[in-house]
Amino acid sequence: MTKTDATRLEELERENQLLKTIIDRIHEGIFAVNEINEVILYNTEAERTEGLKRKDILGKTQAEAYACFPEYYFSDDVSKKIMETGKPLIDQQYQYTLKDGQKTYIVFDAYPYYYKNKIAGMYTIGRNMYTVGKYIAKTLEVHKRLTNQENAGSTGAKFCLTDLIGDSNAIKEAVLTAQKFARYNSPVLLVGETGTGKELFAQGIHNASTFAQGPFVPINCAAIPDTLLESVLFGTVKGAFTGAVDMPGLFEQAEDGTIFLDEINSMPVSLQAKLLRVLQDKIIRRIGSKKEMLVNCRIISATNVDPFDIDKEEIIRSDLLYRLAKVTVYIPPLRERLGDIKSLILHFVKKISNKFGLVSTNIDISEELVSLFENYPWPGNVRELENIIESAMHFVGNEDEVLQFHHLPLHFRKRIIGNINKPNYQNCQNNDKSFSGTLLELEKRLLKDALQKNNGNISKTAKELNISRQNLHYKIKTYELKF
Repeated sequence: MTKTDATRLEELERENQLLKTIIDRIHEGIFAVNEINEVILYNTEAERTEGLKRKDILGKTQAEAYACFPEYYFSDDVSKKIMETGKPLIDQQYQYTLKDGQKTYIVFDAYPYYYKNKIAGMYTIGRNMYTVGKYIAKTLEVHKRLTNQENAGSTGAKFCLTDLIGDSNAIKEAVLTAQKFARYNSPVLLVGETGTGKELFAQGIHNASTFAQGPFVPINCAAIPDTLLESVLFGTVKGAFTGAVDMPGLFEQAEDGTIFLDEINSMPVSLQAKLLRVLQDKIIRRIGSKKEMLVNCRIISATNVDPFDIDKEEIIRSDLLYRLAKVTVYIPPLRERLGDIKSLILHFVKKISNKFGLVSTNIDISEELVSLFENYPWPGNVRELENIIESAMHFVGNEDEVLQFHHLPLHFRKRIIGNINKPNYQNCQNNDKSFSGTLLELEKRLLKDALQKNNGNISKTAKELNISRQNLHYKIKTYELKF
């Protein structure tokens, strides 16, 4: 049975639509002109690279389409040459200025195309070098993740930037900044409070960089005495001081990789001066040695206080700070990304369940618990949340399907109740009667449990709940508690 002309035409239309869709999804810019130099193909990536729209390009000659581009000679330099010679140009570089004044740099291949044995036009496949850098970083990150899965027991950087949990604008902006600059070799300064996940960011940046195949060497500058920190960083030679041996420092150990200097604000000023030279000259010298050596590693540093806060005492030398902070990533505290609370809880529940084999990973979270967490200030940030969830999971039974307030450790329940009792907290709840009612029920339940535990002893109960006896009496009367 032969196909009708209508059927064949429909098949051709579907095939044409499929090819156009594929061309619009690839990461290279595709551009084509016919034999009279009119633009006949211009895909989405080309639009993104040049800031133009295909509806304004298609059907026009190159001269007309790019009239708004200063110093644009692609038609003369490439298109005409291909049309005249019929020979392709491979791995060519081209730089030109866009209509907004910005420069773009592409690497492209250009080919003639034929119809009925005649040159009918030419097409180019171009790669924006900025975009190429992004995909290299993503490829390195995926490769590192697969490597880590295959070598689960290996040491070094196990986390990637894509592992970071959260959909809030604050965390997404931090991750986007880290991803954007990860592929470059510039020093990065991470600024964030204790517990916000600075080392996770550092590992993620390392794994998305060209240093991903090298070691990731972390050090907490606050955890090592000042007298030892220099020898740990730069190494020693035998005889430099009593007991000294030939030992490479962390900068040497981080060769072709990344060194992560956590809490660099704790580093003594005298040592900051030596670190400055490493940044300037990439040279180190072991303690007691006369020999200098070049080092090749990326430096990522972190501080738990904002070094740019002019109201605070200078904690990092200004000349060092601006070399460390070629790129600065601000990692938001948990109180500025409360919308991520539930997704973080679910992540920690699954992680802790898998780690200890406690309960099903499908356990849900009660909405009242999420609401309480979203109204708690989290001074310990994400680390505090993870610790609380780990403690709570040990109180969840196999029959429990929902993580509840009573599963939380007692000391944290006290803090939650203390937070509820703060005047500013109570004021902010006055406009939400249903939520306020839920909190009152939780407080009533906690008070009743504590009174029963202490056999009605007011003094012991007040001490356990960290409230005054008078306040406890008032609450007992208000809630009409019987025990």
